[in-house]
Amino acid sequence: MDDSSRNEVLAWLGSGIGITIAVVVWLVFFIAYVRIIQKAGYSGWWILIGLVPVVNVIMFLVFAYSRWPVQRENDELRARLGVPPGY
Repeated sequence: MDDSSRNEVLAWLGSGIGITIAVVVWLVFFIAYVRIIQKAGYSGWWILIGLVPVVNVIMFLVFAYSRWPVQRENDELRARLGVPPGY
C-alpha cells in the first residue's frame, strides 16, 4: 500500500469516526435538552424551536423569564395546603 492510498484510508476512517462522535454528542445533548424542558413542565417538542434562527433566541428568553408550569402547579398546591408564599 503506498502512502497516498494509506492517507486516503486514514482520512476516510477519521472522518467516519469524527462524524460518529459528533452525532453521539449531539444526541446526548438533544436528549438532555428535552429532559430539561420536560422537567420545567413544557412539551419536549419545544426543543425543535431551537432549529429556527432568531425565534430560538426569543423562545429562550420567554422560557427564562416566564413562570414555568411546574412553578404554577407548585404554587397552587401550596395555596391549597395553606403554606405561606416564599417557603
